[in-house]
Amino acid sequence: MIKLLVLVLKGMAYGLTHIVPGLGGALVMILLGIYGQFVDAVGNILIRRDKWKEYLAFLIPLGIGMVIGMVGLARLIDVLVERWPAPTQFFFMGLVLGTVPTVFAMVKGHKPTVWRVLALIAALGLVLAVRLVKVPADAVGAAADFDTPVGIAYNLLASFLGGAASVTPGLDGSYVLLLMRTYNAAIEAVGDLVHLRINWGFLVSLAVGAVGGIVLFSKLVDTALRRAPGVASYAILGLVVGALYGLWPDSLGGVNVAACVLAFAAGAVAAWLLGRATPQEPSATSDEAGAPTA
Repeated sequence: MIKLLVLVLKGMAYGLTHIVPGLGGALVMILLGIYGQFVDAVGNILIRRDKWKEYLAFLIPLGIGMVIGMVGLARLIDVLVERWPAPTQFFFMGLVLGTVPTVFAMVKGHKPTVWRVLALIAALGLVLAVRLVKVPADAVGAAADFDTPVGIAYNLLASFLGGAASVTPGLDGSYVLLLMRTYNAAIEAVGDLVHLRINWGFLVSLAVGAVGGIVLFSKLVDTALRRAPGVASYAILGLVVGALYGLWPDSLGGVNVAACVLAFAAGAVAAWLLGRATPQEPSATSDEAGAPTA
């Protein structure tokens, strides 16, 4: 029972990342020590029928927690980001920085090679390139704007890309939705569930697209970690480091520096405590017998 409760709480933390621009779900899962288990379960659930019981025992409580986190905390996050944007972003930056030791544990045993270093640089460059793309000034829309067949199809595509980004360390689904101008509509539609107002067309296309992106990219990440663990681990490190840039506030004018410093420290300490309290996943080493040398 306690194990199920812990998974629900971890799911709430993962769900929270879907409504916080700049905070990637993969980073939180790495911090919580469930990233490898997540991409394995989601990427192989349709293939490994012999492990369905194990996968579902992990995914169901995690999914319940994710829904609770998204629906229950959407309004709270909206208030925090609106009233205290800079301290909130610095808190999340502290969380990301606190994730780095956990990622270093993943690359432990993988000595630097040309390909691994190139993977790190390429991953870092990818995150920086995505973050340099500015969110359109008119990126505000309502869920009702996507009720047409074309709007639903567009929302399906945006949600697919957002889902893919949510399981890619250093990227995040919320930022992709901002770029594709569906973020505000998604927050509105999810928040309305509390009041039993349901926009079926938008929510179904949002869920189907996001799940599709999560499943496909989880399979790709799981395959990379199994076939080339060294290269994949260095790429993840580059993605995580690049995430710090993406969380930096657009403007620091008039902000309370002390509040930002305290928020940053609180985030880093919270990540450090979570890292110590969470059993870390064993990292495959490329030097194992029969394993790839990448």
